[in-house]
Amino acid sequence: MTFLGGAEAVEKKARDLKAFRRARGVKTPLDLLRLALMRGPGGRSLRVLAAAAAADGVAELSDPALLKRLSGAADFMEALCRDVLSRGVQARGSLADAVGAQTSSRALRLVDGSRLEGPGGRCWRLHMAYDPGAARIAEAVITTMDKGETLKRFRAQREDIVIADRGYARPEGLRSVIEVGADAIVRVTWKSLKLTHRSSGLPLDWLALCGAAQNQGALEVPVLVHKARGRFEPLPLRLVMIKKPPEAALKARKDAEHASRKDQRKRVDARTLAAADHLILITSLDQGQFPIERVGALYRLRWQIELAFKRLKSILHIDRLPAKSEASARTWLHAHLLLALYLDRLLNLEASVSP
Repeated sequence: MTFLGGAEAVEKKARDLKAFRRARGVKTPLDLLRLALMRGPGGRSLRVLAAAAAADGVAELSDPALLKRLSGAADFMEALCRDVLSRGVQARGSLADAVGAQTSSRALRLVDGSRLEGPGGRCWRLHMAYDPGAARIAEAVITTMDKGETLKRFRAQREDIVIADRGYARPEGLRSVIEVGADAIVRVTWKSLKLTHRSSGLPLDWLALCGAAQNQGALEVPVLVHKARGRFEPLPLRLVMIKKPPEAALKARKDAEHASRKDQRKRVDARTLAAADHLILITSLDQGQFPIERVGALYRLRWQIELAFKRLKSILHIDRLPAKSEASARTWLHAHLLLALYLDRLLNLEASVSP
């Protein structure tokens, strides 16, 4: 209850959002929260949950009535998650905490999304920002699959370094990060963005760039990022290319050939095969403070958010969604997210006091 802001605040929120209107079947808003946690991360079926709730004196409800009450708690559970995340905004780890290197007060934000599949082909997307310095989920939003991946969904602050995969390589999202005084590192492919040379304004010759990066091991090019359509002031950024190890390059080439066969294309574009040999990043970081090697090292921290998703799925089983209706699914998913946020808090407390 302390973690959630106190019992009184939780009860008020349940009533304000009409998750709890009267003590019928369920005695208190806190009992409703307990039922949501027993159903979600507790892993109980509706029938087992109804029986357990009756045995423990928590609620006296039939299976359909219990499902109805839990479905009505979707906004309540989402609001609890949102409040916990908003209170944690100031608790930010630093770059030095994340990499154990040069002292810096700059905070890192690893951004990614993950697909959560439910019965009947219904899917959801978990959008998440992870703070590797504080070892915790910094932001999280659960949406339907029609809500795409974008950096504009997250609240970057001045001096943050936002690190994201190629799904976030969009001009508007990059601008939203830079406008608040933060910086971005985003992986791209040769066709992710419309890029031109900053000096000449000419389009990039990707085969020539890949050849130069292959010979040198790494390459940097000052570029302008344009929007394919509509009015957009070009963004001056750095294109960074880092040669992959032979095993990783071979795997990337095989993946490109497999994707080509799957799309029934006869030949793989030569630029795709050449680019497969390199890690290609776009960044707004200062060249003097963040040379190519350091940009590459920062991007490789993305494995930490991938592990965070893995913990959510393999330990908390957030991807084993049984709910069919949208409302009951939202309650189930946010109950898991709320527990994950609480576990982050417990682990950080343990780390702060343990010798």
